[in-house]
Parts: sequence; structure tokens; C-alpha cells
Amino acid sequence: MKKSVPIACFLVLASGGPGFFSTPAHAGERGAHVHKMSAAPDQSWEESFKDIWNRDKLTGNWGRDLHDHGLDVGLRLSQYYQNVASGGVNENGEYGGTMDYRVNLDGKKVFGLWEGLSFNLHARTRFGKDVNADAGPFVLQNTGMLSPLPGDYHGTDITGLIASQYFPFFYDRLALVTLGQVSLLDTLTMFWPNLGFGQEGFWNINSTISALPWFGAARGLSLYGGYATTINQTYQGPETGFVVLGTENESTSWGSLGNAFEEVWLAAFQRLYWDLDDKMGYFMVFGGYSTKGQPSNDPNDIVVIPGQNLVNTKEKKPWDIALYLYQDFWQAEGNPDRKATLLIGGTVGPDNPQFAQYNLFANVEFFGVMASRPHDRMGVAWWKNWLSDDFKDLVSPVVDLQNLWGVELYYNIALNKWLHLTPDLQLVENARKRNDLAVISGVRLVMDF
Repeated sequence: MKKSVPIACFLVLASGGPGFFSTPAHAGERGAHVHKMSAAPDQSWEESFKDIWNRDKLTGNWGRDLHDHGLDVGLRLSQYYQNVASGGVNENGEYGGTMDYRVNLDGKKVFGLWEGLSFNLHARTRFGKDVNADAGPFVLQNTGMLSPLPGDYHGTDITGLIASQYFPFFYDRLALVTLGQVSLLDTLTMFWPNLGFGQEGFWNINSTISALPWFGAARGLSLYGGYATTINQTYQGPETGFVVLGTENESTSWGSLGNAFEEVWLAAFQRLYWDLDDKMGYFMVFGGYSTKGQPSNDPNDIVVIPGQNLVNTKEKKPWDIALYLYQDFWQAEGNPDRKATLLIGGTVGPDNPQFAQYNLFANVEFFGVMASRPHDRMGVAWWKNWLSDDFKDLVSPVVDLQNLWGVELYYNIALNKWLHLTPDLQLVENARKRNDLAVISGVRLVMDF
């Protein structure tokens, strides 16, 4: 059943309010600034415009009362123009975007329930087009346009609907349990806040996490299930936990909960934090396994049965292990938000049934590197995905494939606190041998209401 969500109902709810798109580490900053909704009667037009320009959100802070009573609402419009200037599959440019609607209810303040309980809804309208097909297979050069569905999909859908409970644990740790319809992009942003939903930092998801080897194990970015993790309050991040998710995408239809967990994706992770010259770092291991069998990539397992054409005689269950190393290596004196970071990651899995067996990436990001531009950020990344030899052999009669790699450079210009403009440049060698190196340019405009 289609689960389209009327935009109007969210516009009624979205009466402004504290910032909802801050990362979990800075969630406490929501509502920290109070701004007037409109100019005072004696203000000039210039003063009124200046007041709007200096707000945290375009609509001001007129949802502060809602926040005090346990309701947070966030609206964000993200617009993209991206162009395959040369190479790739097809030289072409497209415009598209998303409107994100977020509602968070504090269970104690709104319903009189217990401390630490919250309910979160994330819905998204997707419009326009992307150039994923033009850039080439497996490139994934625009994270922000992957959900609810990539391609030319238009519509408004619920991509996340969860209940979360925090518990005191031990020392400075909390325990967090989350259940419901889980948005993977939201969950990944909890682990790696710099991801920023693909709307703040790098555009290409390969530049930020080990993405491609996991594709196929969980088929979609919105899945039924949940996760549990400890939260290290000193470092404001997840530490030890596990994930249990269904394997079928639920972003555009309500699937049957009775059948949602017949096949599941299981994962566990451990993150070890440290301080190096008072700068945070960590090492993380993340392992996953799917109980859902996938058709074998081995050409020897494909046979011809009279009357049935080609038949795959075997299925295998995918698994992967990912390692991440993170370090803040520069920090401005007196301002911890102005910093430089290094993130290195890699994934390894079996040659069969995954179509991508290995991945490696590294990125460097700078936040407020210039004192005169404290809210700007920029980054450069390199990534490479090694395709399975079995998979390349399997499809070789139809298309010759190669390992793919890319380089990305972006600069996020904070025009003000609620308006960000981000030019982006990517050089990508996609999976098809016959395609030339793709030069992909883009510009992104993000507005917080």
C-alpha cells in the first residue's frame, strides 16, 4: 500500500522551532538562540532584513514554546544541480531536490510517560532528477538524492518512524534502544555526524563510509528493525552495540510486519575512543551478516535447464567486516567546533555472493579553518571499490567491468546559519571499462526553515 504523506499536514506542524538538523553531538544546542519572528514596528526595512539574515532558521524561533513542551519540528529544503561534464555514460545535467520533515516528541513532556523516551518521524519529498545513471553504475555520487528511491522517483514518503529510549548505564555511559522503521541515513549520521545526510559535507556516500560492499545485504535505506548501543557521554558518540534489520526497503510502502523479519541483516560494532593531545580519535570495527541468501556469482553455478533458460543453482549468505580510524588533528584554541579531521575506512567480504568485495576510502575535512568564516567547511576524499572477480566473470559476456574509484572536493559556504551553498567536484572511474573518466560538477543549496 502506498504511504504517501500529504505535505500540508507537515506544514501545519512545522510552525518553526529549534534546529532539527544538528548532529547528535550538538543536539543540546537546539533552541539556544532566541530570535524575533518579525521586525518590531519601528524597525526599518534594512533592520528587518538584517534580523532575518542573522537568524538560526529562516522562520525564526517561534517554535520555542513547542520545544519547551516536548515537540521539535524541523524543515529543510535541499536543492541540487549536478552535471556530468565529460566521460561517464552520458554527458548530462539534472536538477532535483528533497524537502525533509522531522518531528520529535518527548514522551515524558507530551504524554506524561517516563524519562528518556522519544518518538521520531522523518518524512521526505523527492522531486526532480539525478545523474546517477549518467555517471555510471555503482558511483552513488549524490547521497541526498538516494532516498526514498533514486532515479526519477517523485513523491512524499515516511522514511523513518521510530521510538527511542535512553537508560542510565554505567560510569558516563547511557544505553540507547531504538525500534521501528529505521532510516539508514539517519542512523549512519549518528555514527558519523560529518555525513550530514548528504546535505552538509561530501555528496558521494563512498567518500564518507564503506558503502558499496554492504549493498545487497540490506536492500534499501528504510528498513524495519532496531538497534541498541551504549553512548559514551564524554565523547558524545556510540560505543558498543548491535543492529537487527529486515532486508526489504520500506520507504514507499507499508510491508507486512509479520513477514518483515523472516530474513534479517545482523550487525555488531565496537568503538574505542582516545585523546591525542586533547584531540578525539577512535578505532571502530563493524561486522555484518545477512540470513537472506543471494544468488551465487560463480559462473559455474549457472546452468541451462531446458524450458527454463539460465538457472542459478546455489545461494550464499553475504557478510562483511569494516574497520574505521578517525582522528581530530587540528583544533582552534577556544573553539572546539573549528577543527580538522581525518577518517580512513575499509571493508572486506567474500568474493561470492557480493558484487563488491573490498572497499577503501580516506577523507580530510576542515571546519571553520578561517577564523573569519567559522561556519564554513570543506573536504577532500579518495575512494576505491574492488568488484568481485566472480561477478565480473559472470557478466563479462554482456559488459566488461573494472574496479571503480573516485576523488571528491567540496566547499560548504555558510551564507548565514540557515542558508548554505556547496560547490562540489568529483572525478570518477565507473565500473564500465568502455567509459571514460567522468568529471562531475555540482552545486547544492540547503535552507533550514
